[in-house]
Amino acid sequence: MSRVTFSVDGLHCQGCVGTVEKAISAIPDVHRVSVDLDIEGLSTVTVDADHKLRADEIQRALRSGGNFTLV
Repeated sequence: MSRVTFSVDGLHCQGCVGTVEKAISAIPDVHRVSVDLDIEGLSTVTVDADHKLRADEIQRALRSGGNFTLV
């Protein structure tokens, strides 16, 4: 199991959190997504998956859910 933590820009509310969690959870082999919302800056996202997630995988999922940017 792999755990990765990264920063995401563009989250402004709990609705955004739900959208990001749903988008990243759609990546195959992802088991858990946790978002620490910071409405004034960068939010922290932690993901547990069976494989090491690549930045392009995560950014693609974020784009599918809205205007969120992996930092």
